[in-house]
Amino acid sequence: MKSQEEARPFHQKTQHISIQYDGTITFTEGALFKLKKGMSLFEMHPFFEIIPSLIDEHKNTKTSVDHNFACIHLNDDDIERICDVTLTISSYGIEVLIFDYTQKYNELHTVAQQKNESILLARALELRNKYLLEKEEFKNSFIANINHEIRTPLTSILGFVEILEKTKLDFEQEELARIIKRESLHLNALIDDMIDISNIESGKLRVTEERFSIKELLKGFEKTYNKVAENKGLAFTMTYEDSIADYVIGDATRVYQILNNLLNNAFKFTETGKVTLTASKNYQRGNKTSVSFKIEDTGLGIIPENLDAVFDRFSRFNQDKKIAGTGLGLAIVKNLIDLLQGDIKVTSEVDKGSIFSLKLPFGIEIGSKSPERKKKSYTLPKRDKKFRILVVEDEESTQYLVMKLLIKEGDFFVDIAMNGEMAINFVEKRAYDLILMDLQLPTIDGYKITKQIRTKYGDKVIAEVPIIGFTANSKEGERERCLKAGMDDFITKPFEQQDLLYKITKQIAKKAAQ
Repeated sequence: MKSQEEARPFHQKTQHISIQYDGTITFTEGALFKLKKGMSLFEMHPFFEIIPSLIDEHKNTKTSVDHNFACIHLNDDDIERICDVTLTISSYGIEVLIFDYTQKYNELHTVAQQKNESILLARALELRNKYLLEKEEFKNSFIANINHEIRTPLTSILGFVEILEKTKLDFEQEELARIIKRESLHLNALIDDMIDISNIESGKLRVTEERFSIKELLKGFEKTYNKVAENKGLAFTMTYEDSIADYVIGDATRVYQILNNLLNNAFKFTETGKVTLTASKNYQRGNKTSVSFKIEDTGLGIIPENLDAVFDRFSRFNQDKKIAGTGLGLAIVKNLIDLLQGDIKVTSEVDKGSIFSLKLPFGIEIGSKSPERKKKSYTLPKRDKKFRILVVEDEESTQYLVMKLLIKEGDFFVDIAMNGEMAINFVEKRAYDLILMDLQLPTIDGYKITKQIRTKYGDKVIAEVPIIGFTANSKEGERERCLKAGMDDFITKPFEQQDLLYKITKQIAKKAAQ
């Protein structure tokens, strides 16, 4: 048997006890437990009652046998010790060695506990991350479904109102149509805000670098908000510093969205006075420039204690129910400005108005002054017969809207396919000049139908027919996904009728020119 020093390399407190087979102590040394010669070891602690059974197991064995027991809790005068015990049974009697490892076992227990806590913490974090990912996935899926379910009827509402406005209406009917359109556009804007904040939080919103004119972008605001100002009895002025580069490189869509939200907010909370939009050059160095924008109003203003929270989500400090909104507009503005690596500040005085000042960085092209890019115009090719359009759409109201719009133009025949199977059946039997393809269809979606049309047929009349995808899903990358599937263009619901007609005309004209 190895010496205890070899078996146990760290410091020990030990006690050696010799006993007879009946448990009577014949010898003891050490100060761990108060034992005396003649006492019964079996009565000291229930653990030692195991010895008789061990004796029975080895009664016919002539050689000595060792039994080692670890982490045994032994008590003496209310002092608990954690010990390792070695029992050596031989024909001469029983030798008991007790090693006091209380301190070491406590240290090991602490380490094990810390390790277990660390494992549990890591597992808890893993489960929490999994929960957050599942929650985010559910939220995005829910928002996407809500987006589709609301935009689809909105397409019909706005489309039919637009058709209604072109008919002969009396004053009361015009006012009712105007209210329906205004409230529908407001609902559409709320959906846009919901989608934007979801994309921002999930990191799906991407910055697009493109070349555009800040001056032309601001001119668009001038036209739009002059009419808003006139309707509210306000003044709207816009000033533009000529030293700003004619063309800059940046995300025109996000810049428009930021300024539009701020202007919309200014007009919303201003009942008398004016709203002003100012643009000036902050600096220009090499191929980089910074432009400052300032939106001032003479509206209700914000109390000082609310200024720090003005860009928080769902923050509404004015509880007037006549002023519509969800409190997402300024939160979206702040997130978009951060995304563009810009900066925004706000100052305000109650009953005197607010000033939102922001700075946005842009790239510029050195030494080039490009001409203004205008939207190219297209006309339908001249021919004796009308153009035939296939509308693949499962919503009856949208079918009727598109059909009425196209037939009213006088240049189109329209066929309606309710699903993918019907669409394939139609294109195999009749030549079409263009297909309007809804993306979310029962059984087979618009992407798969398009791929089938592009790849299955050797007939170029079928395989090369222009296809425009349209859907209520306005999430990032949807247009690219449509083009990748083989579509020629893309339009979101609800759409402007002139925009739809322009895209149809463009694709038919381009196909005819080939």
